[in-house]
Amino acid sequence: MATLTSKDMKSVAYWRSQGGRFDISASHSADGALADGLTYAQNGYIVCDFTLLGSGEIITINTPFDFTIIDIHLVVGNGENVGSKTLTVKNTTTALSSAMSMATDVGVARTTTLDEDAAVFSSGDNDLKLVSSAHADGGATIYMKYI
Repeated sequence: MATLTSKDMKSVAYWRSQGGRFDISASHSADGALADGLTYAQNGYIVCDFTLLGSGEIITINTPFDFTIIDIHLVVGNGENVGSKTLTVKNTTTALSSAMSMATDVGVARTTTLDEDAAVFSSGDNDLKLVSSAHADGGATIYMKYI
């Protein structure tokens, strides 16, 4: 991947013009795995593939450009679910999505609500949060459509 300046990273037009995938840094509040290259933006989606997300734990995704989330899907792979687990997407502490269930293997959940005010993110705020209410560790992939 090419090295980009901070000016490049702030330009949504630049990213759209590239048409390719670029990594976004993310952190886990506990011992969960966020392998290199598993949080990225591509084709108008921010994607985070995570494991070992437990009760009350948070994944913070950096926001290297301005964007607004317009849709969210959660895909649970085979063997990743935990009973009674939900995931909520937040802007700092304000929920922008409804809680999506991770209680079924090979399941897909879509947010049923989306707070349009909380769905707006600014470059460098780094306040996009995935918050779990799990009773034990689990994993999934979240796809957040943005404009």
